[in-house]
Amino acid sequence: MKVPRRVSHLFAVMAIVFGATLASAQSAQVGWNHNPASDKGPNFWGELTFPFATCGAGDPFVEVGKKQSPVDIVTKDAVKAPLLPIVFKYKATPFVVENTGHVVEVPYEAGSSIQVGMNSYELLQLHVHAPSEHTVNGQLAEAELHLVHRDALLDVAVVGVLINVGSPVNPVIDEILRKAPSEEGEIELPGSVNAKDLLPRFDRRYYHYSGSLTTPPCSEGVRWFVLKEPVFVSQEAIDHLH
Repeated sequence: MKVPRRVSHLFAVMAIVFGATLASAQSAQVGWNHNPASDKGPNFWGELTFPFATCGAGDPFVEVGKKQSPVDIVTKDAVKAPLLPIVFKYKATPFVVENTGHVVEVPYEAGSSIQVGMNSYELLQLHVHAPSEHTVNGQLAEAELHLVHRDALLDVAVVGVLINVGSPVNPVIDEILRKAPSEEGEIELPGSVNAKDLLPRFDRRYYHYSGSLTTPPCSEGVRWFVLKEPVFVSQEAIDHLH
């Protein structure tokens, strides 16, 4: 796997422990975006505020900022080793869809989790980026779903699902994207949603590596499980997401 962008310098230890909290708090205080041409875009995240320093340009003498996500998954270079299956223990949650200004997000009630070997991680929320953040052999997908989990020690694990336009359409993801608010805010849709219905139906094999949050503060120590099989949505859903 090759890292296509950010390698970085200092401030990882506190960010790893408090990554989710810092990401939310700092994002509210410091403006940032995904526009590579902007002075608040990814190339400048590390300079916007000290807690974002891990996102910055690499320092060869500092060890943090060396395991940044996303990455390009080069399939011929992937180590072919047996991986433990992910056991998805997801329950339904109220169907709330939020436009955060950065992503389309569905918050999740407590009680859903994944199990990987002896490790259990509770599902906190799921959100979608467009286009995809990870690439496979240099190819972007139309979008990428991230299911964000955390264990009792506050370690983060994210399941990534690549999304393309095609069929069969995943009706749940399609509805989330088509009905997401066009402005910042949230709406409640009828019924409930179960994250298990957003996953590929049959093939849940994955690529695994240790990386980081993909948005400020880019905290490292995140366990990534990027599913090999994509899911599909309509062009209308992708257009509305953009």
